[in-house]
Amino acid sequence: MIFVVDGSHDGDENMRRDIALLEDAEQGYAGGRIYYWNSVWVTLGRFQTPEETLLQEINYTVRPTGGAAVLHGHDLTIGLAVPLEQINCTTREVKTIYRIMVTPIVNAFNAIKISATLGEDAGEDDIRSSPFCFSQKSRNDVLSLKTGNKICGVAMRVTNKAALIQASIPVSTPLVDPETVIKDAQKMPWIAFEPRHFETAFSEEMLNLDWE
Repeated sequence: MIFVVDGSHDGDENMRRDIALLEDAEQGYAGGRIYYWNSVWVTLGRFQTPEETLLQEINYTVRPTGGAAVLHGHDLTIGLAVPLEQINCTTREVKTIYRIMVTPIVNAFNAIKISATLGEDAGEDDIRSSPFCFSQKSRNDVLSLKTGNKICGVAMRVTNKAALIQASIPVSTPLVDPETVIKDAQKMPWIAFEPRHFETAFSEEMLNLDWE
């Protein structure tokens, strides 16, 4: 596993680097990065279109993963890709793969004293569909145990050989009102914490993984 804290970039460059992680994983090399954004950006899920999703002109790019639109610029973002054989998943067992790859994020939250869990472990059943990531909450989302709010949006793509997750964690107030940018958006919950503390905790999780 090669894991780096990768600084701030524009949306297209951030997506290019995450696609490279997936391509490397398909060749047998796991890798990950924590990164940020040089200004306000929106990422669309790979099956979304700007015409159906956005309310105004804004910098946007399309993720290699699915899911709903995410507003960036105020968040810490994670890209993580791994060969399926490395996590003992030789078939596309989507639910199992997702849980394996998201668990280090949940553990890193708990390591910095932010109690977190997956929605299914908290009995979450709401699967409201929305073009905006943080307007929906489901069994697969990372939630705060204290408030029940969604504190991390995660999208995944699984190929025949590898999987990629992209995770967005709001760490401050959005730089623009999401309700003016993305259809069906709403006020975003976020938890104030020092990003470098999460960087350290998540990096340690990566070092301690027992993935083969």
